[in-house]
Order: sequence, then C-alpha cells, then structure tokens
Amino acid sequence: MHVKMTTIWCLHMFPHNAHSHVQQNISMNGNFTAALLHVIILPYPARGHSIPLLHFAKHLHSLGVTVTYDQSNRNRSKSSGRSIRVVQLGVPPVQTKAVKNLPYVREVDTLVEATEEMMEKLFAENQAAPPACLVSDMILGWTQPVANKFNIPRWVLFASPCRNLATFLHIPELVIQGHLPLIDPSKDNFLVHDIPGVPPTRIIDLPSPIMDHTHYEYDFYLRNSAQMHEATGVLINTFYELEPHSIDVLRKTDHLLYILPVGPMLPPIYFMSSTAAAVSNGGATQNKNNDHPCLQWMEKQPPASVVFVSFGSVAALSIPQLHDLAMGLQESGQRFLLVVRRPAAAAASSGETMTEEDKDQLTRRVLEPLLPPEFTAHTEGRGFVQQDWAPQLSVLCHPAIGGFLTHCGWNSTLESICRGVPMLAWPIQAEQHMNCRFLVDDVKAAIEVQQSSDRRVTKAEVARAVKSLMTEDTGRVIRENVEKLRDLALKAVAKGGSSDKKVEEWICRHCNK
Repeated sequence: MHVKMTTIWCLHMFPHNAHSHVQQNISMNGNFTAALLHVIILPYPARGHSIPLLHFAKHLHSLGVTVTYDQSNRNRSKSSGRSIRVVQLGVPPVQTKAVKNLPYVREVDTLVEATEEMMEKLFAENQAAPPACLVSDMILGWTQPVANKFNIPRWVLFASPCRNLATFLHIPELVIQGHLPLIDPSKDNFLVHDIPGVPPTRIIDLPSPIMDHTHYEYDFYLRNSAQMHEATGVLINTFYELEPHSIDVLRKTDHLLYILPVGPMLPPIYFMSSTAAAVSNGGATQNKNNDHPCLQWMEKQPPASVVFVSFGSVAALSIPQLHDLAMGLQESGQRFLLVVRRPAAAAASSGETMTEEDKDQLTRRVLEPLLPPEFTAHTEGRGFVQQDWAPQLSVLCHPAIGGFLTHCGWNSTLESICRGVPMLAWPIQAEQHMNCRFLVDDVKAAIEVQQSSDRRVTKAEVARAVKSLMTEDTGRVIRENVEKLRDLALKAVAKGGSSDKKVEEWICRHCNK
C-alpha cells in the first residue's frame, strides 16, 4: 500500500522527528488507496477554543494530510511552500461590550446551511481526496448531523482536560438526578460523587454555563453534551501521563466514543530544552520580536524571580478586584509582570466587535486610573504593568519567570506545565474551577488563591499566595512537581510517546477506511 503524502515542514505540535515515523507507519500498515487523507476542521470562533484546533490542523498538515480549516476567527496558518486550505464561514458580529463567558453562542448555530454548502463543494472539487472525516470543537454539536448527512465520521476536539470531558458527557445525568440547574444556593457545596473518573466535586465548581437555567448557554451546553455522545470519538488536549486514572475510567464507561489523548497541542517552542531558543521563537510565533517592553524589562531580572499575572483572553477583573490584586502584589515584595486588561479589550480579543466609539475610548483612557494611587511609584523597579496584551509564549519561556498567576484556562495551564512554571490558581469562570481543583489537589502543580463566598480575593490573600510560591518550601515542592510533569509532557509528544502514538493511530484509522 502507498499513500501519497505532501511534504510540508510546518510542525507546530510535535518534534520534527515525528514526521517520518508516522509517514512510514501509514505507508507500511494501511491499505488506503486514495491520493490524500482529507480532514475538515471546524473550530469555535473564540481564541481559547480555536488555538488547539489550529495547532492540530498544522500538525496534520505537516504529516501530509490535506486539511481544510474554517478561518472564521481570522487566524492565519502558513507553512513553507503553501498554506492550509482555508474556508471562511463567518458569524454575525456581536454587539455587546462586556464579556462574561464565550462570544457567539447564539450565532454559531446559524452556520449549518453554510457548512453543508461548503461540504458539498469540497466533495465535488476533491474527488481524488474527498473529505474523510470532520473534526469540530466540543461545543459545535450541530456538526454531527452535517457529518451524518455526508456519511463521514465526526470527531470532537476537546480543548479541556479529560475530567472535564467526563463531566461534559455526564451533564444529562446530572440534570436527571436534580443536581442541575443550581436553583438553591444552599446546595453550592453539595458534592457530586458519580462523574466517571472525577473525584467528588462541589456543584459550585462545575462549569459555570450549566448553572443558570434561565440563560441561553444552559440549553446550548445541554444540547452539545447530548450530541457529543453521537460522535465517533474525542481527541483530548491532554496527555495520558497527566490524567491516567480519568482516562482509564472514561474509556470503560458505557459510551461508544473512542477516547484519544493527543496533547499538549502547543507550538514546538514549548518543547525546546533551550530557554534562549524558546524565547526567540516565542516572539516569532506571535509576530512580535524580542524588543517588546515587558521582555526588555525581564532581561534585567534575576532567574526565576518574576511572577507573571495574566487572566487570559476573555476575563477582565473589576476595578475594585484589580486594586486588591495590585496592592497584594505590592505587599508581597516580589517581582511581577502584571497584564491589565479592560472589559472592552477583553471583548475585542475574544472575538467580539468593538464600535469606533469603543476604540476611541480605549485609546483615550490611560492606565493609571485602573490601579491604586501611587502603586506604580511604590513598585518601581520590581514590577512591570503591561496594558491589554503580553507575548505569553515568550514570557513563560523566559528564564526570569518564577511563577504564573493564572485563571486556570487549559491552554495557559498546559503552556505553564510544558515550561515547568509553577502556578497560582485563580479561576474565574467556565470550567476553570474544576481545572483549579485538579492542579491544586491532584497533581499539586499550583497553590490556590483563596476566594471568599462571593469569589472575591483580598490583597492579603494575594500577598500570602505570591510569597508562598516564591519564597517558601510549599512553592519549592510545587516547582519540583511541575518540572516532573514537564518531563512527562515532553516524552508524550516525542517519537514513540503516548500522544505521538495516538495521533498515528488516529491517522491510520482513517487511512484504512
């Protein structure tokens, strides 16, 4: 058997030596006779969801697979010689300014007809290599009937850890049991015991979109949970060694899904042993050079001395909470790089539309009113405040970074693990509270920033957590644990590693159809 493979050297997930390994096994073991394997990838148009699918698309493309990728979120993907085939389905612009959860929840359901038209065109134009399967985001359940219509398998790419997948699949049962929706606040701390592979979990820590039955997102998530059960399988952005128990249990659960951990889905710089090379390539990856002001400041800081503080591309703290955070960093006495983001900036970066008036206001407003009086003066020399955006790839790869205060988004979590950076866990929304419990209780890769019953964090707690991570034995143990996880992640994506083998298995499965 022989499979014609394109030679595209754009490896954005695994070390370069994985290419010949996978190609050789496909050629030797399969009986696929079409010219190319053709995969359709449909991401959700929000940065945290689209990034893992884009890295997966690039990785498949580097292995010679023909990839058609929906570019609704305007990400660009090019490789030497030619780019991944791009289609643009698009979604209507969102007019709201503030961002509570994901944008486009209502709008994505309008894309069924456009997707079917795209599929018909791809089948007509690619008779030698017709679409073999469809890979869609975890909350694009409407792609299941589309895949059924064209008689191809649908795979879900789940951008969160395995225990969150188990929870997502179990949502209908939680509703039947009366645990959801959460109507009685007195049951916030009630423990749910029967989610497969998941330790007893407080109801209040379950993903926030399924808490409020009056919000559109509640029915949206319930519907997507049911539709996921109809898929062929799930590709999880995790690696087996990180969650062996959860993965083993979920595979034995009564469902028909193939469960394949194929992560971490990250750029190759996260798997570089050389810090200098990683910093340089991190800047190039985000189209930023190493002249970025925050990186210039970090060059002057001692190794492992800076706490990086960032809450991702969606969440933006309230002004009072931001003040407590700033004062806590000041009182900790530790060096820090603080990313300050306004609600308008959060809306823009997560995919929402800003009016010209929004942009003007964003330009006119200065940084100082968002921070306590004289904060900058009191932290001069040991603190750097970056407005709206920082090159996170380069920052986490920098030798000056000693810790990461994070919202526990899964992309940021994997990035931190793969660079061996210990974390301070401050979850905000979505599934981040479950991620926090996993990091703090299970793998002990983070120290929790304790929140009050109304999810507020005091300045004293910020100072305590930062000092604990940076100066105390607790932080030293956390650092050692994360470094062990980093080594396991590097082995998983290396040739013959657990994730490398699962990607090979997945490709061969479709080559053998």
